[in-house]
Amino acid sequence: MLSKVPGFKEFEKHMKDSSFSYNSCEAYKKDIDDFFIFIRYKPLNEIVEEDILNFIKDLKKVYSNNSINRKIISIRGYLKYFYKNGIIDSLPMEKIKNLPPEKRTLEILSLEEVNKLREVMDDSPKEYRDKIILDILYDTGILISELLDLRCEDIISENYKIITQIKGMKINKIPLDSSLSTRLQIFIEEKRDFLRNKNTKIFSSISRQNYRARLIKYGKRANFDREIYTHMIRNSVLKNILDTEGAHVVKDRMGYSTIQNTSLYSSRNTEQIKKIYMEIGIGDE
Repeated sequence: MLSKVPGFKEFEKHMKDSSFSYNSCEAYKKDIDDFFIFIRYKPLNEIVEEDILNFIKDLKKVYSNNSINRKIISIRGYLKYFYKNGIIDSLPMEKIKNLPPEKRTLEILSLEEVNKLREVMDDSPKEYRDKIILDILYDTGILISELLDLRCEDIISENYKIITQIKGMKINKIPLDSSLSTRLQIFIEEKRDFLRNKNTKIFSSISRQNYRARLIKYGKRANFDREIYTHMIRNSVLKNILDTEGAHVVKDRMGYSTIQNTSLYSSRNTEQIKKIYMEIGIGDE
């Protein structure tokens, strides 16, 4: 909860004054919030190097080195701001280095693999929820963080047929097919109340990290010979759109603005998919 993070309002103003991009601000918010939840909202002047090392150790259970490095950068920037402004006397990040970067590869899930994952999930409230999340991610290509932010009142007002995605100043209306819409309605009206919901968010009973761990478990249950991660679902959507509709649709559907209109429209081999992948930076998040 950012309202409990010491000094966050001041740092948020600093980000705005420094013209941080919308995506950078959102990443900082998430990373800083995760860190302070882990250290139980310790005051700034009580944070020590061991707190950060323990946080990194915990992150290694579910995150790649590249994602952990982004969080290290966020925490370092946060603490450095207060150190420079004389709020804290020492910088606990001073001796902590980034982890060795991992080579990013475009890992995807085939439709057959997605169906196998669906088959190993039962209709209990938790697994029905997990299956709905999988299907929405695979059907729409939205980020897991965006999906977990959706509220019941918003989807109900759209008669369970449309997801509203907000990217900066842009609002995207993403339609759901009739089958998925019906199953989402069943979850909200019949199964959601059996779970521990924290608020009116549709999937408030699960965190991004918890869903990732559960997805890995389903992969093992389906006898996959590799671990399954949420970013593989988004990569699959990217590849499908590139193969059928072109890079201009990736730009609009995925909510990015940096993709160049090149020969990608007609050439869609693996190397070009990797190029687009690296350009828009799809990964663990």
